[in-house]
Amino acid sequence: MTVQWKAQAQSPHGLRRLVPGASTGARAIRTLLLLSVILSCGALTACQSDVDGIAKNVKTNDIKPPSSDVEESFGENGVEITVLMQKGSTGLYEGPSRDVRDGAALGIGELGANQAFVKVVDISSAAAVPAAIAAARGRNSALLVSYLPPATTAAIAAMPSDQRPALLNLGASVPATTGNVYNLVSDEIDSALEGVRAAFASGHKKVLVFAQRDLPQAADQKLADAIRASGGTFIGIARYDLTDAAAAAAVQASKPQLQTADTVLILGRTAITTTIEGAIKAGGQSNLNFIGTSAWPPQTYREPTANGTLIAMVEPEGASLISERYQRHYKRPLSTDAAYGYDAIAIASGIIRTKGAAGLNAETLTSKLGFRGVTGLFRLTPSGQADRRLSLYAISGGKLNVLAAAPASF
Repeated sequence: MTVQWKAQAQSPHGLRRLVPGASTGARAIRTLLLLSVILSCGALTACQSDVDGIAKNVKTNDIKPPSSDVEESFGENGVEITVLMQKGSTGLYEGPSRDVRDGAALGIGELGANQAFVKVVDISSAAAVPAAIAAARGRNSALLVSYLPPATTAAIAAMPSDQRPALLNLGASVPATTGNVYNLVSDEIDSALEGVRAAFASGHKKVLVFAQRDLPQAADQKLADAIRASGGTFIGIARYDLTDAAAAAAVQASKPQLQTADTVLILGRTAITTTIEGAIKAGGQSNLNFIGTSAWPPQTYREPTANGTLIAMVEPEGASLISERYQRHYKRPLSTDAAYGYDAIAIASGIIRTKGAAGLNAETLTSKLGFRGVTGLFRLTPSGQADRRLSLYAISGGKLNVLAAAPASF
């Protein structure tokens, strides 16, 4: 990605800060449906009549989730899409799990067209996996969508692919060694690497990373391998704790490494990220590019020390297409987890509508054309990862300013 440093004003938020918009009505729903799935169903125009027909039916759907203490289903007819989650200590789906469930419910209500429905299944532990998957197969489930603890999802993913439906994972990434397992969610590391690659295009290729103490060690290796594979030099990683004093100490201890760097990548979900950047800039080294991530909280954009920082992230426009309806149905703002829940159902229901349940196979799911959902443009790969296209922003004037929009297609 070649970056032209000509900033254009952009709303300073991602999915995590969506506010209700004015995208109601049949016209907005048609737009949403056109964006929801790009599939190899001949040509996009071949899917057009199907999209219009669904749009006429959407207005009759009202999403009313039942209490979490009963077995839940959304929709009544068609092929089952099984959503696997774990209830909290209260016996209810809580926090992100509730958001995923409600995003899936909204998605099936708008896109299922009475050809697919969602069944929500509580799985208490990895030991419960075999019985739950056998039951799903017995109901002819076409797809598993998991938002479970990593060990439980990994137990599902480890099952032979001919003994379970395809698996879309919305939680922490799990190995896809048995095939037909796809990790849909893009994380902070994906954002970081996209930003670093943009810096590489301008000739800055010597990268020093600052990360919170609790960043998993596996992320270190992923960063190092990806930076080297892209032609850069991975200088190392400096860990910091969540106090200003600890952040300043981490910068002081890293001065020798900073002298050999031309790019500083700062990971973290805290305002301490700008403390790190401010301490580095105070040292007077002038040849550094600064890369942030999509995990940076929005208040960091208002810190003067963050000016000039690059951040790669999903554009918020796609999610704004459903944010008003999500707010209206569930009385809370759309979250990233809910948006991923919606997109998982958009993928499945789009394939079912155009190719039938048998179309939910590895060939179709890994179509090189990919999918455009409310979480942006992406495609699933045989290795089980999501190849996602992000937009590039620079922080200035207390907000994000777009430098390079994500491409319209692969």
